[in-house]
Amino acid sequence: MKAILATRSGGPEVLTEVDAPEPMPGPSEVRVRIASIGVNYADVMCRKAIHRSMRPPPIVLGCEAAGVVDACGPKSSRLQPGERVGVYSPFGGAYAQALVVPEAYALPIPPEMSFEAAAAFTHVYLAAYQALHLGGTPAPGMTVLVTAAAGGLGGAIIDVATLLGLRVVAAVGSPAKRERLQQRGVATVVDYAGHDLTAAVLEITGQRGVDIAIDTVGGAVFAQAQNCLAPLGRIVIAGAASGDEPRPDIDALLSRSAVFSTLNLSVVFAHRPEHMHEVWGRLIAWYGAGSLGPRIGHRFALSHAADAHRLLESRASTDKILLDPA
Repeated sequence: MKAILATRSGGPEVLTEVDAPEPMPGPSEVRVRIASIGVNYADVMCRKAIHRSMRPPPIVLGCEAAGVVDACGPKSSRLQPGERVGVYSPFGGAYAQALVVPEAYALPIPPEMSFEAAAAFTHVYLAAYQALHLGGTPAPGMTVLVTAAAGGLGGAIIDVATLLGLRVVAAVGSPAKRERLQQRGVATVVDYAGHDLTAAVLEITGQRGVDIAIDTVGGAVFAQAQNCLAPLGRIVIAGAASGDEPRPDIDALLSRSAVFSTLNLSVVFAHRPEHMHEVWGRLIAWYGAGSLGPRIGHRFALSHAADAHRLLESRASTDKILLDPA
């Protein structure tokens, strides 16, 4: 089968198309014939050997895909060959024509959901739901700040937050992305490339701040986001796309009695799979009702994965980037 191997840590040029043996499922695993692949910033971090939860290169990248189960281990019981699934793989391996994962990491998708939609939905909507619910169920009317709001995960957080009745403050890194979200109907958008994020958010909220801040950028953006919190608010780290680690300011958090949380979806999957399946059921029900739907911004052939990474790192992409293994 064809696969994309990060031969060593480095830039997109280390991604090489290889002929790899088809993986065989272990006792409690399933093999999925992949039809579409989601590209995430976690893949870039893995390629650079800076992702703390994934082993460094050499590795076949990819944590999100969709396709058809075509082989099951003898101890698998939930799925059967022929079932259509979205796949979350914190072990990598999704940049390929077939992928093996523990059965719990393959999630059934309804007939009306295309493989492209599933590949653009699985990882980011599960992460969005978890990020918004860390520390408890958010109450309608709460205000949530979302950084990198024009990306795949940012868009998913906006969708879920809106469905939950939250007031969204979307933060983006360029005027073009601000205009795009406004055209899409997002009422409150801040361009943090041209404005001080803290000052802008405090002005928007009448100096109160936000109840929840979800940051996927890190570095200076995280530093400003934590200063946007209202008393008793919480900030969630769900990524670090800038490459700079987020650094919590204990004094700033203490002055608001605010909570600092982290989200590592692979840990939640590993220790609370039943919870993730329950969340998946809710998300799929919302999708079926037309309340949620991923937006696909860019498509590449699997062999052009390096170009997909270049686009993602350029900060010029919007919405979800997909790879086509066909």
